[in-house]
Amino acid sequence: MAGEWIPVDCNLGMKPEVLELVDETGVPVEVVGWRLIQLWSWAALNTADGTIRATPARLAMVAGGDADFWLAFERVGWVSFLNGTVVIEGWDKRFSRAAKARAGNARRQDTHRKKDGNAGALRTRNGAALPQDRTGEEKTGEEKEQPATPVPTTEPAKPSRSRAKSAVAWTADAGWAGITDADRAEWAAAFPGAVLEQELAKATAWLKANPKRAGRRNWRRFLVGWLQRCQDKGGTHREAGNRPSGPTPEERAKRRFFRGDAQRSMTDQEYAEWRRGQRPSTEAVALAGAITLAKEGT
Repeated sequence: MAGEWIPVDCNLGMKPEVLELVDETGVPVEVVGWRLIQLWSWAALNTADGTIRATPARLAMVAGGDADFWLAFERVGWVSFLNGTVVIEGWDKRFSRAAKARAGNARRQDTHRKKDGNAGALRTRNGAALPQDRTGEEKTGEEKEQPATPVPTTEPAKPSRSRAKSAVAWTADAGWAGITDADRAEWAAAFPGAVLEQELAKATAWLKANPKRAGRRNWRRFLVGWLQRCQDKGGTHREAGNRPSGPTPEERAKRRFFRGDAQRSMTDQEYAEWRRGQRPSTEAVALAGAITLAKEGT
Protein backbone atom coordinates (compact mmCIF):
# COMPACT_ATOMS: atom_id res chain seq x y z
CA MET A 1 0.00 0.00 0.00
CA ALA A 2 1.31 3.45 -0.90
CA GLY A 3 2.17 5.72 2.02
CA GLU A 4 0.85 9.19 2.73
CA TRP A 5 1.79 11.78 0.09
CA ILE A 6 1.33 15.49 -0.55
CA PRO A 7 1.33 17.46 -3.82
CA VAL A 8 4.29 19.82 -4.23
CA ASP A 9 4.69 22.47 -6.94
CA CYS A 10 7.58 21.94 -9.33
CA ASN A 11 8.37 25.67 -9.10
CA LEU A 12 8.19 25.81 -5.29
CA GLY A 13 11.64 27.36 -5.03
CA MET A 14 10.64 30.22 -7.37
CA LYS A 15 7.40 31.19 -5.65
CA PRO A 16 7.33 34.86 -4.54
CA GLU A 17 6.59 33.87 -0.93
CA VAL A 18 9.63 31.58 -0.79
CA LEU A 19 11.91 34.21 -2.34
CA GLU A 20 10.56 36.80 0.09
CA LEU A 21 11.40 34.45 2.98
CA VAL A 22 14.93 34.01 1.64
CA ASP A 23 15.39 37.80 1.50
CA GLU A 24 13.92 38.36 4.97
CA THR A 25 15.57 35.52 6.89
CA GLY A 26 18.79 34.96 4.94
CA VAL A 27 18.08 31.20 4.90
CA PRO A 28 19.00 29.44 1.59
CA VAL A 29 16.11 28.74 -0.74
CA GLU A 30 16.60 24.96 -0.56
CA VAL A 31 16.35 25.07 3.25
CA VAL A 32 13.19 27.19 3.10
CA GLY A 33 11.63 24.75 0.63
CA TRP A 34 12.60 21.72 2.71
CA ARG A 35 11.16 23.21 5.90
CA LEU A 36 7.96 24.05 4.06
CA ILE A 37 7.65 20.46 2.80
CA GLN A 38 8.37 19.17 6.32
CA LEU A 39 5.58 21.38 7.70
CA TRP A 40 3.09 20.22 5.07
CA SER A 41 4.02 16.56 5.58
CA TRP A 42 3.63 16.81 9.36
CA ALA A 43 0.31 18.61 9.00
CA ALA A 44 -1.00 16.01 6.51
CA LEU A 45 -0.56 13.35 9.21
CA ASN A 46 -2.09 15.38 12.04
CA THR A 47 -4.97 17.47 10.69
CA ALA A 48 -7.86 17.24 8.27
CA ASP A 49 -8.66 20.95 7.96
CA GLY A 50 -5.25 22.65 8.16
CA THR A 51 -5.58 23.78 11.81
CA ILE A 52 -3.23 22.35 14.47
CA ARG A 53 -2.45 23.21 18.09
CA ALA A 54 1.08 24.54 17.63
CA THR A 55 3.22 27.59 18.30
CA PRO A 56 6.16 28.99 16.31
CA ALA A 57 8.54 27.30 18.74
CA ARG A 58 6.82 23.94 18.26
CA LEU A 59 7.01 24.27 14.47
CA ALA A 60 10.73 24.89 14.88
CA MET A 61 11.00 21.54 16.71
CA VAL A 62 9.04 19.78 13.96
CA ALA A 63 10.45 21.31 10.79
CA GLY A 64 13.61 23.15 11.82
CA GLY A 65 14.55 26.79 12.22
CA ASP A 66 13.48 28.93 15.15
CA ALA A 67 10.40 30.84 16.29
CA ASP A 68 11.44 33.99 14.39
CA PHE A 69 11.74 31.98 11.17
CA TRP A 70 8.13 30.74 11.49
CA LEU A 71 6.85 34.18 12.37
CA ALA A 72 8.37 35.27 9.06
CA PHE A 73 6.39 32.41 7.48
CA GLU A 74 3.25 34.04 8.86
CA ARG A 75 4.18 37.44 7.48
CA VAL A 76 4.43 36.12 3.90
CA GLY A 77 1.05 34.38 4.17
CA TRP A 78 1.91 30.67 4.41
CA VAL A 79 0.49 30.23 7.94
CA SER A 80 -1.46 32.13 10.62
CA PHE A 81 -0.94 31.81 14.38
CA LEU A 82 -3.94 32.36 16.65
CA ASN A 83 -4.49 31.43 20.30
CA GLY A 84 -1.98 28.59 20.42
CA THR A 85 -2.96 27.17 17.02
CA VAL A 86 -1.50 27.41 13.54
CA VAL A 87 -3.67 27.60 10.40
CA ILE A 88 -2.08 26.55 7.12
CA GLU A 89 -3.41 28.90 4.43
CA GLY A 90 -4.83 27.34 1.26
CA TRP A 91 -5.22 23.91 2.88
CA ASP A 92 -8.55 23.08 1.21
CA LYS A 93 -7.20 23.93 -2.23
CA ARG A 94 -3.94 22.01 -1.88
CA PHE A 95 -4.10 19.25 0.72
CA SER A 96 -7.72 18.32 1.46
CA ARG A 97 -9.07 14.93 0.44
CA ALA A 98 -10.92 16.52 -2.45
CA ALA A 99 -7.72 18.20 -3.69
CA LYS A 100 -5.75 14.97 -3.47
CA ALA A 101 -8.58 13.12 -5.23
CA ARG A 102 -8.45 15.67 -8.07
CA ALA A 103 -4.69 15.23 -8.36
CA GLY A 104 -5.05 11.43 -8.38
CA ASN A 105 -7.77 11.57 -11.04
CA ALA A 106 -5.64 13.84 -13.21
CA ARG A 107 -2.74 11.38 -13.04
CA ARG A 108 -5.00 8.42 -13.87
CA GLN A 109 -6.51 10.25 -16.84
CA ASP A 110 -3.05 11.16 -18.11
CA THR A 111 -1.95 7.52 -17.81
CA HIS A 112 -5.11 6.38 -19.61
CA ARG A 113 -4.52 8.80 -22.50
CA LYS A 114 -0.95 7.57 -22.87
CA LYS A 115 -2.14 3.95 -22.99
CA ASP A 116 -4.71 4.82 -25.66
CA GLY A 117 -2.01 6.48 -27.71
CA ASN A 118 0.27 3.47 -27.41
CA ALA A 119 -2.53 1.06 -28.32
CA GLY A 120 -3.02 2.77 -31.67
CA ALA A 121 0.60 2.07 -32.58
CA LEU A 122 0.54 -1.67 -31.89
CA ARG A 123 1.49 -3.98 -34.75
CA THR A 124 1.03 -7.67 -35.43
CA ARG A 125 4.03 -9.97 -35.78
CA ASN A 126 4.14 -9.63 -39.57
CA GLY A 127 4.10 -5.83 -39.38
CA ALA A 128 0.46 -5.25 -40.41
CA ALA A 129 -1.56 -2.76 -38.41
CA LEU A 130 -4.17 -4.24 -36.10
CA PRO A 131 -7.73 -3.73 -37.36
CA GLN A 132 -9.58 -1.14 -35.31
CA ASP A 133 -13.11 -2.03 -36.45
CA ARG A 134 -14.66 -4.64 -38.73
CA THR A 135 -16.57 -2.10 -40.82
CA GLY A 136 -18.61 -3.57 -43.66
CA GLU A 137 -18.83 -7.02 -42.04
CA GLU A 138 -22.08 -8.57 -40.96
CA LYS A 139 -22.46 -8.43 -37.20
CA THR A 140 -24.22 -11.41 -35.76
CA GLY A 141 -25.54 -12.54 -32.39
CA GLU A 142 -24.61 -10.32 -29.50
CA GLU A 143 -22.60 -8.00 -31.78
CA LYS A 144 -25.75 -6.63 -33.39
CA GLU A 145 -26.59 -3.15 -32.24
CA GLN A 146 -29.13 -3.00 -29.47
CA PRO A 147 -31.73 -0.25 -29.28
CA ALA A 148 -30.52 2.67 -27.22
CA THR A 149 -31.91 3.10 -23.75
CA PRO A 150 -34.40 5.98 -23.59
CA VAL A 151 -32.76 9.14 -22.31
CA PRO A 152 -34.66 10.87 -19.48
CA THR A 153 -35.96 14.31 -20.40
CA THR A 154 -34.79 15.85 -17.13
CA GLU A 155 -31.34 15.30 -15.66
CA PRO A 156 -31.26 14.63 -11.90
CA ALA A 157 -29.48 17.25 -9.86
CA LYS A 158 -25.93 16.31 -8.98
CA PRO A 159 -24.87 16.81 -5.38
CA SER A 160 -22.29 19.52 -4.98
CA ARG A 161 -19.05 18.50 -3.34
CA SER A 162 -17.79 22.01 -2.80
CA ARG A 163 -18.19 23.64 0.57
CA ALA A 164 -20.40 26.66 1.00
CA LYS A 165 -18.27 29.72 0.43
CA SER A 166 -18.14 32.57 2.90
CA ALA A 167 -20.29 35.52 1.85
CA VAL A 168 -17.80 38.00 3.31
CA ALA A 169 -15.67 39.61 0.60
CA TRP A 170 -13.15 42.42 0.19
CA THR A 171 -11.83 44.42 -2.75
CA ALA A 172 -9.53 47.41 -2.83
CA ASP A 173 -12.18 49.54 -4.58
CA ALA A 174 -15.38 48.54 -2.76
CA GLY A 175 -13.94 47.54 0.61
CA TRP A 176 -15.86 45.03 2.73
CA ALA A 177 -19.09 43.41 1.59
CA GLY A 178 -21.36 40.60 2.78
CA ILE A 179 -21.09 41.36 6.52
CA THR A 180 -24.57 40.79 7.95
CA ASP A 181 -26.18 42.14 11.12
CA ALA A 182 -25.87 38.64 12.58
CA ASP A 183 -22.11 38.75 11.93
CA ARG A 184 -21.82 42.11 13.66
CA ALA A 185 -23.77 40.89 16.69
CA GLU A 186 -21.69 37.71 16.92
CA TRP A 187 -18.37 39.54 16.68
CA ALA A 188 -19.47 42.24 19.16
CA ALA A 189 -20.23 39.53 21.73
CA ALA A 190 -17.02 37.57 21.04
CA PHE A 191 -14.69 40.61 20.86
CA PRO A 192 -16.20 43.36 23.04
CA GLY A 193 -13.00 45.41 23.07
CA ALA A 194 -12.85 45.71 19.26
CA VAL A 195 -14.79 48.55 17.58
CA LEU A 196 -15.85 46.84 14.36
CA GLU A 197 -15.98 49.83 11.99
CA GLN A 198 -12.57 51.09 13.08
CA GLU A 199 -11.03 47.63 12.84
CA LEU A 200 -12.51 47.14 9.36
CA ALA A 201 -10.92 50.43 8.28
CA LYS A 202 -7.57 49.36 9.79
CA ALA A 203 -7.77 45.99 8.02
CA THR A 204 -8.49 47.73 4.69
CA ALA A 205 -5.51 50.05 5.12
CA TRP A 206 -3.27 47.11 6.01
CA LEU A 207 -4.40 45.07 2.98
CA LYS A 208 -3.79 47.97 0.61
CA ALA A 209 -0.32 48.39 2.07
CA ASN A 210 0.34 44.64 1.70
CA PRO A 211 -1.12 43.71 -1.71
CA LYS A 212 0.59 40.31 -1.70
CA ARG A 213 -1.60 39.33 1.25
CA ALA A 214 -4.78 40.55 -0.46
CA GLY A 215 -5.26 37.32 -2.42
CA ARG A 216 -7.07 35.65 0.46
CA ARG A 217 -10.31 33.82 -0.17
CA ASN A 218 -11.60 33.04 3.31
CA TRP A 219 -12.22 36.64 4.38
CA ARG A 220 -14.41 35.60 7.30
CA ARG A 221 -11.51 33.74 8.91
CA PHE A 222 -9.21 36.69 8.21
CA LEU A 223 -11.54 39.12 10.00
CA VAL A 224 -12.08 36.79 12.96
CA GLY A 225 -8.32 36.47 13.38
CA TRP A 226 -7.90 40.25 13.07
CA LEU A 227 -10.53 40.95 15.73
CA GLN A 228 -9.12 38.24 18.01
CA ARG A 229 -5.66 39.80 17.90
CA CYS A 230 -7.17 43.22 18.58
CA GLN A 231 -9.03 41.81 21.60
CA ASP A 232 -5.92 40.04 22.91
CA LYS A 233 -3.91 43.28 22.70
CA GLY A 234 -6.43 45.20 24.82
CA GLY A 235 -9.03 46.33 22.29
CA THR A 236 -9.34 49.21 19.85
CA HIS A 237 -9.00 51.95 22.48
CA ARG A 238 -6.17 50.45 24.49
CA GLU A 239 -3.70 52.85 26.07
CA ALA A 240 -0.39 53.38 24.32
CA GLY A 241 2.13 50.84 25.51
CA ASN A 242 -0.49 48.93 27.48
CA ARG A 243 -0.05 45.29 26.53
CA PRO A 244 -2.04 42.40 28.00
CA SER A 245 -0.47 41.02 31.13
CA GLY A 246 1.47 37.82 30.62
CA PRO A 247 1.39 34.70 32.75
CA THR A 248 1.96 35.05 36.48
CA PRO A 249 5.24 33.84 37.99
CA GLU A 250 3.38 30.84 39.41
CA GLU A 251 1.99 29.95 35.98
CA ARG A 252 5.39 30.48 34.35
CA ALA A 253 7.04 28.20 36.91
CA LYS A 254 4.63 25.40 35.99
CA ARG A 255 5.32 25.60 32.27
CA ARG A 256 7.27 22.72 30.78
CA PHE A 257 9.66 23.09 27.87
CA PHE A 258 11.48 20.44 25.90
CA ARG A 259 15.14 20.22 27.00
CA GLY A 260 17.34 18.80 24.27
CA ASP A 261 20.16 17.63 26.51
CA ALA A 262 17.74 15.86 28.87
CA GLN A 263 15.51 14.64 26.01
CA ARG A 264 12.27 15.39 27.86
CA SER A 265 10.03 18.29 28.90
CA MET A 266 10.74 19.94 32.27
CA THR A 267 9.92 23.05 34.26
CA ASP A 268 12.77 25.46 34.95
CA GLN A 269 13.14 24.10 38.48
CA GLU A 270 13.18 20.46 37.33
CA TYR A 271 15.74 21.29 34.67
CA ALA A 272 18.00 23.08 37.17
CA GLU A 273 17.86 20.05 39.48
CA TRP A 274 18.64 17.74 36.58
CA ARG A 275 21.64 19.86 35.60
CA ARG A 276 22.96 19.80 39.15
CA GLY A 277 22.67 16.02 39.14
CA GLN A 278 24.82 15.84 36.02
CA ARG A 279 27.72 17.82 37.55
CA PRO A 280 30.35 16.02 39.65
CA SER A 281 30.32 16.95 43.34
CA THR A 282 33.12 19.04 44.91
CA GLU A 283 34.34 16.04 46.90
CA ALA A 284 34.52 13.90 43.76
CA VAL A 285 36.52 16.56 41.93
CA ALA A 286 38.94 16.92 44.89
CA LEU A 287 39.40 13.14 45.14
CA ALA A 288 40.12 12.87 41.42
CA GLY A 289 42.71 15.64 41.72
CA ALA A 290 44.42 13.92 44.69
CA ILE A 291 44.61 10.62 42.80
CA THR A 292 46.17 12.38 39.80
CA LEU A 293 48.80 14.06 41.97
CA ALA A 294 49.63 10.77 43.72
CA LYS A 295 50.17 9.06 40.39
CA GLU A 296 52.42 11.84 39.18
CA GLY A 297 54.46 11.68 42.44
CA THR A 298 55.17 7.96 42.01
